[in-house]
Amino acid sequence: MKKVFRREFIRNAFLALGAITLADVIAAIGPLFAKPTTTKRPSNAAGAANTVIVVKGGDLSKATIERMVRTGMAELGGIQRFVKKGMNVVIKPNIGWASKPERAHNTNPHLVEAVAAMCVKAGARVTIMDRPVHAVDRCYRLSGIQDAAKRCGAKMVAMDKRKFKEVPVKGGLSLSTVEVYEDILNADLVINIPIAKHHGSGTVTLAMKNLMGAIGGSRGKYHIGNLHENIVDFTKAIPTGLVIIDALRVLLDNGPSGGSPKDIAEPRTILFGTNPVTMDAYATRFLNRQPSSVEHIRLAGREGMGVIDPAKMRIVNKAV
Repeated sequence: MKKVFRREFIRNAFLALGAITLADVIAAIGPLFAKPTTTKRPSNAAGAANTVIVVKGGDLSKATIERMVRTGMAELGGIQRFVKKGMNVVIKPNIGWASKPERAHNTNPHLVEAVAAMCVKAGARVTIMDRPVHAVDRCYRLSGIQDAAKRCGAKMVAMDKRKFKEVPVKGGLSLSTVEVYEDILNADLVINIPIAKHHGSGTVTLAMKNLMGAIGGSRGKYHIGNLHENIVDFTKAIPTGLVIIDALRVLLDNGPSGGSPKDIAEPRTILFGTNPVTMDAYATRFLNRQPSSVEHIRLAGREGMGVIDPAKMRIVNKAV
Protein backbone atom coordinates (compact mmCIF):
# COMPACT_ATOMS: atom_id res chain seq x y z
CA MET A 1 0.00 0.00 0.00
CA LYS A 2 2.83 2.33 0.88
CA LYS A 3 4.57 1.69 -2.48
CA VAL A 4 1.35 2.46 -4.41
CA PHE A 5 0.99 5.74 -2.57
CA ARG A 6 4.49 6.78 -3.54
CA ARG A 7 3.94 5.98 -7.26
CA GLU A 8 0.67 7.92 -7.34
CA PHE A 9 2.24 10.82 -5.55
CA ILE A 10 5.05 11.07 -8.11
CA ARG A 11 2.67 10.64 -11.09
CA ASN A 12 0.35 13.39 -9.78
CA ALA A 13 3.29 15.63 -9.19
CA PHE A 14 4.31 15.31 -12.85
CA LEU A 15 0.75 16.01 -14.06
CA ALA A 16 0.33 19.07 -11.89
CA LEU A 17 3.82 20.40 -12.49
CA GLY A 18 4.49 19.29 -16.04
CA ALA A 19 6.75 22.20 -16.74
CA ILE A 20 9.11 21.22 -13.95
CA THR A 21 12.02 18.91 -14.74
CA LEU A 22 12.52 15.48 -13.29
CA ALA A 23 15.48 16.77 -11.30
CA ASP A 24 13.26 19.43 -9.74
CA VAL A 25 10.67 16.85 -8.69
CA ILE A 26 13.29 14.51 -7.22
CA ALA A 27 14.83 17.39 -5.30
CA ALA A 28 11.41 18.34 -3.95
CA ILE A 29 10.21 14.92 -2.85
CA GLY A 30 13.55 13.32 -2.00
CA PRO A 31 13.55 14.48 1.63
CA LEU A 32 10.21 12.71 2.17
CA PHE A 33 11.86 9.33 1.67
CA ALA A 34 15.44 10.02 2.70
CA LYS A 35 16.90 8.46 5.83
CA PRO A 36 17.53 10.89 8.66
CA THR A 37 21.11 12.17 8.84
CA THR A 38 23.14 13.87 11.53
CA THR A 39 25.55 16.72 10.95
CA LYS A 40 28.60 17.38 13.08
CA ARG A 41 29.32 20.98 13.87
CA PRO A 42 32.73 21.96 12.43
CA SER A 43 33.57 23.85 15.62
CA ASN A 44 33.41 20.59 17.56
CA ALA A 45 35.48 18.54 15.12
CA ALA A 46 38.98 17.50 16.18
CA GLY A 47 40.50 19.19 13.17
CA ALA A 48 38.48 22.41 13.26
CA ALA A 49 40.50 25.60 12.98
CA ASN A 50 39.34 26.80 16.40
CA THR A 51 40.60 23.62 18.14
CA VAL A 52 43.66 23.78 20.38
CA ILE A 53 45.05 20.58 21.90
CA VAL A 54 46.93 21.33 25.12
CA VAL A 55 49.26 18.58 26.36
CA LYS A 56 50.95 18.95 29.74
CA GLY A 57 53.98 16.82 30.57
CA GLY A 58 55.47 15.77 33.88
CA ASP A 59 59.05 16.59 32.90
CA LEU A 60 61.24 17.69 30.00
CA SER A 61 62.81 14.33 29.20
CA LYS A 62 62.97 13.11 25.63
CA ALA A 63 60.71 10.16 26.44
CA THR A 64 58.04 12.39 27.96
CA ILE A 65 58.13 14.84 25.06
CA GLU A 66 57.72 11.95 22.61
CA ARG A 67 54.64 10.78 24.54
CA MET A 68 53.28 14.32 24.53
CA VAL A 69 53.64 14.50 20.76
CA ARG A 70 51.93 11.14 20.27
CA THR A 71 49.07 12.22 22.54
CA GLY A 72 48.62 15.61 20.90
CA MET A 73 48.68 14.28 17.36
CA ALA A 74 46.23 11.50 18.23
CA GLU A 75 43.78 14.10 19.55
CA LEU A 76 44.21 16.08 16.33
CA GLY A 77 43.31 13.09 14.18
CA GLY A 78 46.67 11.34 13.92
CA ILE A 79 49.70 12.09 11.77
CA GLN A 80 48.03 10.20 8.91
CA ARG A 81 45.52 13.04 8.67
CA PHE A 82 48.34 15.35 7.59
CA VAL A 83 51.10 13.16 6.15
CA LYS A 84 50.88 10.57 3.38
CA LYS A 85 53.61 8.38 1.96
CA GLY A 86 55.81 10.20 -0.54
CA MET A 87 54.89 13.70 0.65
CA ASN A 88 57.44 16.47 0.86
CA VAL A 89 57.22 17.89 4.39
CA VAL A 90 59.05 21.00 5.58
CA ILE A 91 59.38 21.58 9.32
CA LYS A 92 60.02 25.20 10.29
CA PRO A 93 61.21 25.49 13.90
CA ASN A 94 62.72 28.60 15.45
CA ILE A 95 66.49 28.06 15.16
CA GLY A 96 67.43 31.72 14.99
CA TRP A 97 70.04 31.84 17.71
CA ALA A 98 73.37 30.18 18.58
CA SER A 99 72.05 29.02 21.95
CA LYS A 100 71.58 25.78 23.85
CA PRO A 101 68.04 24.55 24.59
CA GLU A 102 68.19 25.56 28.26
CA ARG A 103 68.10 29.26 27.30
CA ALA A 104 64.66 28.95 25.63
CA HIS A 105 65.74 30.83 22.51
CA ASN A 106 65.10 28.03 20.00
CA THR A 107 62.51 25.27 19.60
CA ASN A 108 63.21 22.25 21.80
CA PRO A 109 65.20 19.68 19.78
CA HIS A 110 63.36 16.70 21.33
CA LEU A 111 60.08 18.16 20.11
CA VAL A 112 61.40 18.71 16.59
CA GLU A 113 62.83 15.19 16.51
CA ALA A 114 59.59 13.60 17.73
CA VAL A 115 57.52 15.35 15.06
CA ALA A 116 60.05 14.71 12.28
CA ALA A 117 60.37 11.03 13.24
CA MET A 118 56.61 10.63 13.08
CA CYS A 119 56.55 12.13 9.58
CA VAL A 120 59.46 9.96 8.41
CA LYS A 121 57.73 6.86 9.74
CA ALA A 122 54.63 7.85 7.77
CA GLY A 123 56.73 7.75 4.60
CA ALA A 124 57.40 11.46 4.04
CA ARG A 125 60.57 13.17 2.90
CA VAL A 126 61.27 15.57 5.75
CA THR A 127 63.36 18.73 5.59
CA ILE A 128 64.07 20.99 8.57
CA MET A 129 65.10 24.59 7.96
CA ASP A 130 65.22 28.14 9.24
CA ARG A 131 66.85 31.43 8.31
CA PRO A 132 68.79 32.16 11.50
CA VAL A 133 69.93 35.55 12.75
CA HIS A 134 73.24 34.17 14.01
CA ALA A 135 75.58 31.99 11.91
CA VAL A 136 73.67 29.06 10.45
CA ASP A 137 76.12 26.31 11.37
CA ARG A 138 76.39 27.45 15.00
CA CYS A 139 72.61 27.81 15.36
CA TYR A 140 71.90 24.40 13.91
CA ARG A 141 74.57 22.74 16.04
CA LEU A 142 74.09 24.48 19.40
CA SER A 143 70.29 24.25 19.25
CA GLY A 144 70.60 20.47 19.19
CA ILE A 145 68.32 20.30 16.16
CA GLN A 146 71.05 19.29 13.73
CA ASP A 147 71.76 16.12 15.72
CA ALA A 148 68.03 15.54 16.16
CA ALA A 149 67.56 15.58 12.39
CA LYS A 150 70.32 13.03 11.90
CA ARG A 151 68.86 10.69 14.48
CA CYS A 152 65.40 10.58 12.91
CA GLY A 153 66.37 10.52 9.23
CA ALA A 154 65.31 14.06 8.36
CA LYS A 155 67.32 16.37 6.14
CA MET A 156 68.65 19.62 7.59
CA VAL A 157 69.41 22.37 5.07
CA ALA A 158 70.75 25.90 5.13
CA MET A 159 68.63 28.27 3.09
CA ASP A 160 70.13 29.51 -0.17
CA LYS A 161 69.53 33.23 -0.74
CA ARG A 162 69.03 32.53 -4.47
CA LYS A 163 65.95 30.42 -3.75
CA PHE A 164 63.60 33.07 -2.41
CA LYS A 165 60.63 33.72 -4.68
CA GLU A 166 58.46 36.81 -4.74
CA VAL A 167 54.79 35.99 -4.15
CA PRO A 168 51.72 38.23 -3.83
CA VAL A 169 50.14 38.97 -0.47
CA LYS A 170 46.39 38.94 -1.02
CA GLY A 171 44.75 41.60 1.09
CA GLY A 172 48.09 42.64 2.58
CA LEU A 173 47.97 45.22 5.36
CA SER A 174 51.42 46.56 4.64
CA LEU A 175 52.94 44.42 1.90
CA SER A 176 51.75 43.66 -1.63
CA THR A 177 54.46 41.04 -2.23
CA VAL A 178 56.96 39.15 -0.11
CA GLU A 179 59.89 36.83 -0.82
CA VAL A 180 59.28 33.29 0.45
CA TYR A 181 61.72 30.40 0.39
CA GLU A 182 60.99 28.22 -2.62
CA ASP A 183 61.19 24.87 -0.79
CA ILE A 184 58.51 26.06 1.62
CA LEU A 185 56.25 27.18 -1.21
CA ASN A 186 56.69 23.81 -2.95
CA ALA A 187 56.16 21.64 0.13
CA ASP A 188 53.14 19.37 0.39
CA LEU A 189 52.94 20.27 4.07
CA VAL A 190 54.58 22.97 6.18
CA ILE A 191 54.73 22.28 9.92
CA ASN A 192 55.30 25.44 11.94
CA ILE A 193 56.98 24.64 15.30
CA PRO A 194 57.89 27.85 17.15
CA ILE A 195 58.96 28.31 20.74
CA ALA A 196 56.84 30.64 22.86
CA LYS A 197 58.82 33.64 24.03
CA HIS A 198 58.88 37.37 24.60
CA HIS A 199 59.96 39.65 21.76
CA GLY A 200 61.19 43.19 22.32
CA SER A 201 59.63 44.56 19.12
CA GLY A 202 56.80 42.15 18.40
CA THR A 203 55.66 41.69 22.04
CA VAL A 204 55.67 37.91 21.55
CA THR A 205 57.11 35.52 19.01
CA LEU A 206 54.97 32.48 18.29
CA ALA A 207 53.71 30.79 15.10
CA MET A 208 52.96 33.94 13.12
CA LYS A 209 56.25 35.66 13.93
CA ASN A 210 58.15 32.40 13.33
CA LEU A 211 57.29 32.70 9.63
CA MET A 212 59.77 35.57 9.32
CA GLY A 213 62.38 32.80 9.15
CA ALA A 214 60.89 31.76 5.81
CA ILE A 215 61.07 35.28 4.36
CA GLY A 216 63.91 36.77 2.35
CA GLY A 217 65.20 40.32 2.27
CA SER A 218 66.17 42.60 5.13
CA ARG A 219 64.85 41.68 8.57
CA GLY A 220 65.55 45.23 9.69
CA LYS A 221 63.22 46.59 7.01
CA TYR A 222 60.36 44.45 8.27
CA HIS A 223 60.95 45.43 11.90
CA ILE A 224 60.80 49.16 11.28
CA GLY A 225 57.42 50.88 11.43
CA ASN A 226 54.91 48.21 10.43
CA LEU A 227 56.21 45.07 12.13
CA HIS A 228 52.81 43.85 13.35
CA GLU A 229 51.16 44.43 9.96
CA ASN A 230 54.07 42.65 8.29
CA ILE A 231 53.68 39.63 10.57
CA VAL A 232 50.04 39.40 9.54
CA ASP A 233 51.07 39.60 5.89
CA PHE A 234 53.66 36.82 6.32
CA THR A 235 50.87 34.64 7.68
CA LYS A 236 48.67 35.46 4.69
CA ALA A 237 51.45 34.57 2.25
CA ILE A 238 52.64 31.28 3.76
CA PRO A 239 50.12 28.46 4.24
CA THR A 240 50.91 26.14 7.13
CA GLY A 241 48.98 22.91 7.56
CA LEU A 242 50.01 22.05 11.10
CA VAL A 243 51.07 24.26 14.02
CA ILE A 244 52.81 22.91 17.13
CA ILE A 245 53.87 25.45 19.75
CA ASP A 246 56.71 24.66 22.13
CA ALA A 247 55.74 25.91 25.59
CA LEU A 248 57.99 23.42 27.37
CA ARG A 249 60.33 26.21 28.37
CA VAL A 250 59.31 29.80 27.65
CA LEU A 251 61.19 33.09 27.76
CA LEU A 252 59.06 35.62 29.62
CA ASP A 253 61.26 38.69 29.22
CA ASN A 254 64.33 40.04 27.40
CA GLY A 255 63.54 38.09 24.25
CA PRO A 256 64.09 36.98 21.65
CA SER A 257 67.73 36.18 22.43
CA GLY A 258 68.57 37.53 25.87
CA GLY A 259 67.39 36.84 29.36
CA SER A 260 68.69 35.04 32.39
CA PRO A 261 67.40 32.01 34.30
CA LYS A 262 64.88 34.21 36.14
CA ASP A 263 63.27 35.07 32.80
CA ILE A 264 62.60 31.42 31.96
CA ALA A 265 59.52 29.46 33.03
CA GLU A 266 58.74 25.77 32.48
CA PRO A 267 55.05 25.23 31.67
CA ARG A 268 56.03 21.80 30.27
CA THR A 269 53.28 22.16 27.67
CA ILE A 270 52.94 21.59 23.93
CA LEU A 271 50.06 23.02 21.88
CA PHE A 272 48.70 21.38 18.71
CA GLY A 273 46.38 22.88 16.10
CA THR A 274 45.99 23.99 12.52
CA ASN A 275 45.40 27.75 12.64
CA PRO A 276 48.44 29.89 13.53
CA VAL A 277 46.35 32.87 14.61
CA THR A 278 44.17 30.87 16.99
CA MET A 279 47.16 28.97 18.30
CA ASP A 280 49.07 32.19 18.97
CA ALA A 281 46.06 33.75 20.69
CA TYR A 282 45.79 30.81 23.09
CA ALA A 283 49.57 30.64 23.67
CA THR A 284 49.80 34.25 24.91
CA ARG A 285 48.71 33.04 28.36
CA PHE A 286 52.05 31.30 28.78
CA LEU A 287 53.74 34.69 28.33
CA ASN A 288 51.40 36.51 30.72
CA ARG A 289 49.57 38.31 27.92
CA GLN A 290 46.06 38.64 26.59
CA PRO A 291 45.53 37.96 22.84
CA SER A 292 44.15 41.44 22.19
CA SER A 293 47.22 43.04 23.78
CA VAL A 294 49.43 41.68 20.99
CA GLU A 295 48.88 43.90 17.98
CA HIS A 296 49.52 41.38 15.21
CA ILE A 297 47.16 38.88 16.84
CA ARG A 298 44.50 41.56 17.23
CA LEU A 299 44.90 42.58 13.58
CA ALA A 300 44.75 38.98 12.36
CA GLY A 301 41.55 38.48 14.33
CA ARG A 302 40.07 41.61 12.80
CA GLU A 303 41.02 40.26 9.37
CA GLY A 304 39.06 37.08 10.04
CA MET A 305 42.16 34.89 9.91
CA GLY A 306 41.35 32.96 13.08
CA VAL A 307 39.51 32.92 16.38
CA ILE A 308 41.38 34.95 19.00
CA ASP A 309 38.83 34.84 21.81
CA PRO A 310 39.69 31.82 23.98
CA ALA A 311 36.02 31.54 24.99
CA LYS A 312 35.20 30.67 21.37
CA MET A 313 37.94 28.06 21.02
CA ARG A 314 37.56 24.31 21.50
CA ILE A 315 40.21 23.43 24.05
CA VAL A 316 41.19 19.83 24.72
CA ASN A 317 43.43 19.33 27.76
CA LYS A 318 45.57 16.23 28.15
CA ALA A 319 48.25 15.24 30.66
CA VAL A 320 51.17 12.85 30.12
